[in-house]
Amino acid sequence: MSSHVTSISSAEDKHPLGSYIIMAILGYLFLYLATKHVLLKEQFYISYGSLFLLFLFNKVERFKRVPLRIFFMLLGAFITLRYICWRSFYSLIYTGPLDFAAMMTLYLAEIYAVSVHLLGLFSGIWPIERKPVPLEGHASPLPTVDIFIPTYTEPLDLVKVTVEACKQIDYPQEKVRIYVLNDGGTVARRNNPKISKIAWERHYDCKRLTRELGVHYLTRENNEMAKSGNLNHALNHADGELILILDCDHVPTRDILKNTVGSFLKDKKLFLAQTPHNFINPDPMEKSLNSFSNAPGENEMFYHGVQLGLDFWNASYFCGSAAVLRRKYLEEVGGICGDTIVEDAETSLLLHNKKYNSVFIDRKMVCGLSPESFEHFIIQRTRWAQGMTQIFILKNPLLSKGLTWYQRLGYFNSCFFWFFGFSRFIFYIAPLAFLLFDLKVYHASMMQVLAYAVPHIFASLIVMDFLHGKHRWPFFSELYESVQSLYLLPAVISAIRNPEAPTFKVTPKGIKEKRNRVSPLVTPFYILFVLTFIGIIVAVVKWFYYPLYRDAISITFTWCMFNFFMMMASMGTFWEKQQERGTFRSWAKGKANISIPALKKTVEGEIQDISLNGIGLMVHLSFPLKQTESVVVEARDSYGEKYQFEGMVSRNIPRGEANFVGIEFQDAKAVYPRLVRFAHGDSQRWMDIKQKTSKSMNPIKVLGYLIRMGVKGSTETIKSLHIEAYYKYKRKIFS
Repeated sequence: MSSHVTSISSAEDKHPLGSYIIMAILGYLFLYLATKHVLLKEQFYISYGSLFLLFLFNKVERFKRVPLRIFFMLLGAFITLRYICWRSFYSLIYTGPLDFAAMMTLYLAEIYAVSVHLLGLFSGIWPIERKPVPLEGHASPLPTVDIFIPTYTEPLDLVKVTVEACKQIDYPQEKVRIYVLNDGGTVARRNNPKISKIAWERHYDCKRLTRELGVHYLTRENNEMAKSGNLNHALNHADGELILILDCDHVPTRDILKNTVGSFLKDKKLFLAQTPHNFINPDPMEKSLNSFSNAPGENEMFYHGVQLGLDFWNASYFCGSAAVLRRKYLEEVGGICGDTIVEDAETSLLLHNKKYNSVFIDRKMVCGLSPESFEHFIIQRTRWAQGMTQIFILKNPLLSKGLTWYQRLGYFNSCFFWFFGFSRFIFYIAPLAFLLFDLKVYHASMMQVLAYAVPHIFASLIVMDFLHGKHRWPFFSELYESVQSLYLLPAVISAIRNPEAPTFKVTPKGIKEKRNRVSPLVTPFYILFVLTFIGIIVAVVKWFYYPLYRDAISITFTWCMFNFFMMMASMGTFWEKQQERGTFRSWAKGKANISIPALKKTVEGEIQDISLNGIGLMVHLSFPLKQTESVVVEARDSYGEKYQFEGMVSRNIPRGEANFVGIEFQDAKAVYPRLVRFAHGDSQRWMDIKQKTSKSMNPIKVLGYLIRMGVKGSTETIKSLHIEAYYKYKRKIFS
């Protein structure tokens, strides 16, 4: 372990060296036992006995801490290794060239999935939960900070709120300079006849905005190297010791520098302090599942689980935004890297190669926007998948001489994960290969599946719940990855064939949808959906006509049913609903007073949600409150700061014994800075949301929920398809 990791791990002193020697011995013993062949009856005792222990230990809080945490993970890995050893030595049977090709394809997909699972266990051995280092008590003066806000073609309303929030960050103002980096108004774009007008308008509008807000404006000659080139151009025009990088839709809280800069004062070799990304609106899958306010977000596992584990190995990496970097070390490597389209992770890899350190501070201190359509969601994920594939091929972490062995594994895992499209696609089509084409893809009896495969599946679920249960519900990973796989698979293949070909594509944000429509990406998904449905029907027929194959038919039928339910659960994703909301409301809690001047009354309410445009409260009313009534709202944030806004009642809806009162802020332009400060400046609000959604859920309940939402989503989508087909036909007839 590096001195960096040792110095930050306060828990390390509590466990004697003997504990780790015992764990090493247990690890060797589990690995040895995993390879031993036993009778099927004995395997039942071993697998289900181990599974029972896993289930019990998962309920004991003490096992969340080292060294028992490591024992738990070894036990889970043991069950998985028992399965993969049996799979490798006893289930691969040659029955013909086509059968063999199909069988080995499935086997390699399983090997990949198990490898990623085991690498995930390694990365999550000992997550570090850091507390921010206070700024007080350091001999050296506070460093100067440049805030870079790169933007391309996003709505300037997004840029405005981010800049306004940056101006209110709690840090000596003379040490902060804010730069808007407008890559949508470069000279090259302004000289391009096709987009010249748009580029000139953006150039002038953005320049006018920065002048009004009193911040710096930068653009450049061309758009070479996309975001990394934009940031490097800014590096040449600024000189702050530290750089806070924020995507233009990532609105910072007031304490973002207070909670990050101290780490740089403490560790002179620190190049990065990364914080979580946090999103105020649902992504397409969350909209489809109606899970945004009830379940942990899709990014929660990465930012509140994986990054904490990587931090222990000094392998947490830059995620493009909501991060502070040290200029001195960036300049050593020529600035932000640009050989790949994930400039953030690539830069971290290079600086870790130089023996510099990174930290991850697990406090949400920005709020941004998720992609609002499935198309844009796939654009974002394609960039990540292709970029990490580029790093895997062009910068191979396993061969990086400057990295420690555990950093190599950490980066390798982060890259290798993005090949999931291969395995997920194969898991979709493998049962169909048997049912529709009679290819022998999996040689096992029902008893062997129950003895080896089923315990492995349940052990994986329990271990994932142990590691990330509060941040990712069971089956949600399978759902997200399965849907993405159809679209990321060809993108990753193209990056493998030509790793220098992928180009940086900005994820559109703040895009409004004027009408309901079906995503143009729907076709391959529906083809596979129909094939899976056919496979289920064929399985039922074959079960009656081929009794000798009932074991294989039962296995593939169950497999197809699981795939079918996963597809159903995601059906609504492809139906793009009308979206014209300018600002999103976020859940909030706290108390507020509503004063009604006309009635000379004041009532107290419980805050339910908030946005830049208004606030929602639950209020116990003893008098009538009509819509359009003028009111004054008074509230405080977690710092105790008092806010007062004039408003108008827009909704008054009885809910049980109370009323939900929606209030629209009036004269918002005059109090805009205060609104930004109140709605977005308090990081405790985002942590409250995290606490609200961070809860484990029973796998059976989750599966039932997904099935219910799948039935609802598929029904709505089919209805919507009929409606859209009707209007297309009508337009064609009357045009």
